[in-house]
Amino acid sequence: MTRLLDDFCKKHQLESPFTRSYGIDERITFESWLENLRRVDSQYQQNGLGLDIGAMIDPSYIGISAYITNSVSKIGDILTQSFKYNKIWYNYMPKTVNSEDDEISVSWGKPAYLQVGLYVRETAISEELQIAIFYTRLKQISDNHQLRFNRIEMAIPCPQDEHKYLDFFDCPIIFDTEQTKIYAAKSILDIKVKDPDPVLLQLLKKQADDILLAMGVEDSFVETVNQNILVAIQHNKAHVDYVAQNMNISARVLQNNLRDRQLCFQDLLSKMRFYLSQYYLSDPQLSLLDVSFLLAYDEQSSFNRAFKKWTGISPSQWREQHEIIPIKSNKVA
Repeated sequence: MTRLLDDFCKKHQLESPFTRSYGIDERITFESWLENLRRVDSQYQQNGLGLDIGAMIDPSYIGISAYITNSVSKIGDILTQSFKYNKIWYNYMPKTVNSEDDEISVSWGKPAYLQVGLYVRETAISEELQIAIFYTRLKQISDNHQLRFNRIEMAIPCPQDEHKYLDFFDCPIIFDTEQTKIYAAKSILDIKVKDPDPVLLQLLKKQADDILLAMGVEDSFVETVNQNILVAIQHNKAHVDYVAQNMNISARVLQNNLRDRQLCFQDLLSKMRFYLSQYYLSDPQLSLLDVSFLLAYDEQSSFNRAFKKWTGISPSQWREQHEIIPIKSNKVA
């Protein structure tokens, strides 16, 4: 994916956000990916950046999982056999496939960054890019120009130019939903892939299984932790045991998996609280005591100390700098 973004920059004469070439097996964090999208977006300055990047996709940018997809017999096999290999090339948001009546759907939750109001535009670009790649690849492997989705729900703010999205996907789109969800008729599952190769498929799947085994902790694991930290804060239970319980693993396993990524639970919790604190402090109807409670602190003084550690100033000073006058009076100065 880094090479796709780099080639997009070359095509449009933009400065690439990458200072070196990445190997096929190298991965970057979701936050780094969003930062790189931000740098490209600041230069491109056009609506639908994710669509324009996604339109350039070809198997060479994706690697082994793309060649697995090319080798299956029909589109239904992508969901039942090869979908799990997507995490090799885009390992951020875990996908769910459902079947209901005469429709099938592919969905994933709203990223934690989007829920706390961070990287909103960059996350929107990443979301639309995922769908654009999925749609474009289905058309490429089937050579079926009539292939289309029934409708799409996108967990991103409504763009200024909806027509670009409607023209690209050729189906109804609902924006600003709680999750991203792609709907298609079940008949799409029977569409034949134009160049199936069952022998190559088995060889590639074995190699891909080895890659998945070697990958260890998934980036989607970190996203799942962030999602559950949000839930923990909302339930005033911001501690590792509660998050681990929600994920059906032990606290030790959670912390060990994060350590494998050179991360720690407390840092993720602090980062999420910091992002949320700015969102809450921007609401003049919330007192500092209210904000402390919403961030799952036992005392306002604990929040004050943490915020000063993050920013070097107190929450009250932050509000003064941003010209936010609270409607309620704070109980603690």
